[in-house]
Amino acid sequence: MQELLGLGFATPLALLGLLALPVIWWLLRFTPPRPRPQAFPPIRILLELRHQNETPDKTPWWLLLLRLALAALVILMVAQPFLQPNSAGGLPAGQRLVIIDDGWAAAQTWQQRKRLLADVLEDAARSADRVLLAGTAPRPEARTLVAEAAAAVINQTRALAASPLPVDRLALLKRLADADITETRSIIWLADGLDTQSASAFVTGLKALVPGAALHIIAPAAKDLPLALAQPRLDTSEITVDVLAPVREIQGATSLVVKATNGRTLLDVPVTPKPGGTATVKFSLPTALRNEIQSIAIAGQTHAGARQLLDDRWRRRSIALQTPASLEQAQPLLSPLHYVSRGLEPYAELFTPETSADISNLIDGGLSMLVLADVGKVPEDISPKLADWVAKGGILMRFAGPRLAAGHDGLVPVRLREGDRTLGSALSWETPQSLQAFPRNSPFEGLAIDPRITVWRQVLAEPDAELAARTWASLADGTPLVTAEKRGAGLIVLFHVTANADWSNLPLSGLFVDMMSRVAGLDPARQDFSAAEAEPAAYSPRLVLTGAGDLVSPDGTTQAIAAGEFERTQISSRHPPGLYAQGGKERALNLAISPDMMTVMPGIVAGVRVTGYEPAVRTSLVPGLSLSAFLLFILDCLSTIWLGGGLSRVRPFAASMAAVLFLFSMGSPDSFAQDMNMQAALSPRLAYVKTGNNEVDRVSAEGLASLTLILSDRTSANLAEPFGVLTATDDLVFFPLLYWPVLDDAAALSDAERTKIAAYMKNGGTIFFDLRSGGLDSDGASSAALRRILDKLDVPPLEPVPDKHVLTRSFYLLQDFPGRYEGGPLWVETALSDPSGGPSGNPPGNPPGNPGTADGVSAIIIGSNDYAAAWALDRTGNPLYAVVPGSDRQREFAFRTGINVVMYALTGNYKADQVHVPALLERLGQ
Repeated sequence: MQELLGLGFATPLALLGLLALPVIWWLLRFTPPRPRPQAFPPIRILLELRHQNETPDKTPWWLLLLRLALAALVILMVAQPFLQPNSAGGLPAGQRLVIIDDGWAAAQTWQQRKRLLADVLEDAARSADRVLLAGTAPRPEARTLVAEAAAAVINQTRALAASPLPVDRLALLKRLADADITETRSIIWLADGLDTQSASAFVTGLKALVPGAALHIIAPAAKDLPLALAQPRLDTSEITVDVLAPVREIQGATSLVVKATNGRTLLDVPVTPKPGGTATVKFSLPTALRNEIQSIAIAGQTHAGARQLLDDRWRRRSIALQTPASLEQAQPLLSPLHYVSRGLEPYAELFTPETSADISNLIDGGLSMLVLADVGKVPEDISPKLADWVAKGGILMRFAGPRLAAGHDGLVPVRLREGDRTLGSALSWETPQSLQAFPRNSPFEGLAIDPRITVWRQVLAEPDAELAARTWASLADGTPLVTAEKRGAGLIVLFHVTANADWSNLPLSGLFVDMMSRVAGLDPARQDFSAAEAEPAAYSPRLVLTGAGDLVSPDGTTQAIAAGEFERTQISSRHPPGLYAQGGKERALNLAISPDMMTVMPGIVAGVRVTGYEPAVRTSLVPGLSLSAFLLFILDCLSTIWLGGGLSRVRPFAASMAAVLFLFSMGSPDSFAQDMNMQAALSPRLAYVKTGNNEVDRVSAEGLASLTLILSDRTSANLAEPFGVLTATDDLVFFPLLYWPVLDDAAALSDAERTKIAAYMKNGGTIFFDLRSGGLDSDGASSAALRRILDKLDVPPLEPVPDKHVLTRSFYLLQDFPGRYEGGPLWVETALSDPSGGPSGNPPGNPPGNPGTADGVSAIIIGSNDYAAAWALDRTGNPLYAVVPGSDRQREFAFRTGINVVMYALTGNYKADQVHVPALLERLGQ
């Protein structure tokens, strides 16, 4: 951009056209002589002819200047001039100290900040001033702060990016105290807009360091301040997240986006931030989907503070708890699993099977861990299957007790002595024992041991060469408290005390809960606890967050975190937020943002006024030049007409102006509506009803667009891009199929809409109502909303699609019709699906009506599986939304359902003809 005193040109090369003005002047100097009326006596004209050569009249000087001005204005219009005051102007000459907040809160307005920084540095380069540039975010290696030439600093800023860390302004103040900044004449602080309880102290310190320097503070506008996420919490099966907002202008509701490890969007939860407060969001997902969550982020926020990562501790496993009272068919006892269940509830889905058959079914259904409390011998009918399950990756956790001490089976990690050891009794000279530090090969390493924990009874292990390697926890005298052995891909863990407080007070402590969570989070297929390591285990960085909130591979400055120190590790330049892995375990290190960190910087900080980042308003000169050129053109035309013989030539000019006005009138809204109807009439396409909910309408558009692509790839149906329509204003007759997502709060139709919908169905159109959740025969909100929509419409009786309906074979052979969810049936008109006229399965409250349309296609199809979300694909062909319970087969059959519905709407009952029966029977193998 070329600038001169605030004047710039978007296309400065067009100014070269000004060089052509002399040529234009030379061409415009002469004008033909003015024609004059002459009587027509032929002979007299010949006699009065002059024989000398005539030269054309010269163009009047004022007309020449007029046309030159018009040409110059056109050239300037092409150059697109504008006025924009220099935002970096007004600073005193001399060395400048430029401070930039480059923490996570600055990433949201980072481009504004870099643009203003570039203006400041370019202004310093023009003035030949030296610049000292310093950031407030912590860095791995704090270099010495020195002033440099502005050109060198400009080169350094090309790679400048926001950090994922909080700013530390007071630490920078200490570094500035050690630097030579006595020559500084001006200080520019590009702030992030958040006070963080340090702005006032920072400005006061800057004034003390350089008393005579001019201080400028620039911060983003209130509407541009970032939203942030507090650390999520787990409450039973619900995940709770707090959305923190500063005092800002809320632009409306946003949403939380829950992403899976493969990048899929699992859930989109709407949320309305509260200015200067906290908005709490709660959501839950099926266990299978919850275990896939990698991150929760605020939509539209591009900074690290708007993203929280989830790790193995959030993976909810399925765990079965078993006691001898049920497994060995003994008399009911007081449950010894009370404390175990309390310790595992936040991390797992718990089951309490009553028989061996129940355990067998749970194992077949994907059980993660089985807990046995004082079970001496596992019944023979389940023992082989249990051993095979452990070998394939299951975790068997057992607790000791009188039954295990009396006898045990082979599903224990170490050889046990018969009987138990009593400490502190009248017959024992040994006192109750406390715990010693956990060994390095133990998953409990790093947990704080409460010295009040004591054990007064235990089951002893026979000493052998493998005992030390298999011991995860020991008493003070060295005897094992917890032992474990890896069997195949699985693990067997034994607590040598009871699961309740009969033998120790360990279950009454918080350490017991931490130990349960560590065991529940193990992945035995990828971890090895067989021997102690030479060095303590550490979590190595796998993916780290950038300041913009993206997960990337770590660089060389990121360091590993010792396993025992991870829970106490604070975010720093050496340990940025991200995902850290150790063996098969993964831990997330997140920013801990609290409400007090979201306080907005005041308008005046320590006596210094804060200005905004908004650039000086750019004033375009093109409109003024256009108007001036148009007026000059009109004046030139009138002058030419006057010089050429009066106003008799005004009529062609008026006709030209009328043509121009006609061209401007071509873009009216009615013409656009006619163009849309023409496109719909010329090219067959699908349509969806706009509900007014932006999220639902977006999913409908994505789903139908993806289904159209799949149709063109698999069938001969070549459909154009789908349209969104409004039932109140748009024509529906051009669309063979209308997809209608039903909102829970959908209102009843107006009389005009009802008439239009009735005419559409009567003339052969098909409406596919999608309740998205909840069946037609349920009493849910979506079913009630559909009844409001269909109220007073002539709706025929409906029934679920029977086995021999055309929809089951219009293209693919189908037995059920899944979408994003499965289980909900499709409903069609009874008279069309049952030619014999048998009784219908019409749901209660559905009025009888017209028995169908003339072409044999059901005018109404009703589903409840959120089909558009299952069809929606991104530009690379990957699904945008997860299916539940989730499988590639389910999504494939969702596409087949959509293809069958579209082919049914296009071809009618063509596949019901008897000529197709032999081929169908052959396909079915009958």
